[in-house]
Amino acid sequence: MKRGRFFAVAATLMTAVALPLSAQETTAHATTLTPSSSMLRQSKNYYRFNARTLANRYGLNYAAQTALTRQEVVKVYVASSNTQVQKSAKLAMSYWNQKLGHTVFAKGTKTNRTMTISMTAKNTSADAWWKPVQHQILLEQADYNQQLSLIRNKMINQSTSTAVTKTNNRILAYGHKIARQANFAHRYNTYRAAQINQTQKQINTQKRNITTHKIDVKARTFKYANIIAHEMGHSLGLQHSANSKDAMAANSTTPNIYNYSKVKASKNGFNTLDKTDVNRAKLALSVHDALH
Repeated sequence: MKRGRFFAVAATLMTAVALPLSAQETTAHATTLTPSSSMLRQSKNYYRFNARTLANRYGLNYAAQTALTRQEVVKVYVASSNTQVQKSAKLAMSYWNQKLGHTVFAKGTKTNRTMTISMTAKNTSADAWWKPVQHQILLEQADYNQQLSLIRNKMINQSTSTAVTKTNNRILAYGHKIARQANFAHRYNTYRAAQINQTQKQINTQKRNITTHKIDVKARTFKYANIIAHEMGHSLGLQHSANSKDAMAANSTTPNIYNYSKVKASKNGFNTLDKTDVNRAKLALSVHDALH
């Protein structure tokens, strides 16, 4: 995903000797570091004097924190009238607030906001990106619209594959169970035909439900909740993570949105923010507090 343009940390920041690396951090050449609990308990002076060092070590970009108030709060206004986008934004805000343990992303208004989430008709190679100068998260309209058919097809393919695998396993197990019994072929073929018929009905029902019950729309809402949460991470000062499972990875994904059963059962989506994402955000917020 294409991301917002960032700027270098001001050269006037002073640096002092930073805390020594822990054993976990010495392997950081291949990963993005997770700030330790002790790193998150330092003084404002420490964060102020070591801001540049911490930015380099943990992949932070303070110039992207333009939506943060002095109280470390982002006032979010969703300019789109699309109710699904509004739900996605609300979920994304709750993901960060829940994991950080307090409200960082608060609901704003058109006249009282520090961040705007809106759609753009401009065609780009991105689905979304954070623009720090404009205090804006942009979602590409064309990509958003195309997601429904893509999600629907992937969900149907995954449901079909799962159902077929389970059916084949049941048929195989039944065959082993009756292998030495009389009329094996007849009983096996009858059972096999019944299982295939039952599975086909199940697949057809799920296909209908995906559209009639708008499971695909629900999945897109969950997907964009994670996309928006990723962009919100940039607004907190987080650069991309080298850890593929982090929500702040450059190509972060939400595999669960293609799982029919999980999407159908879920009310609040799938929060992919992990410890590295959250601890980096906490550190970035602490530095912002110290510098302001």
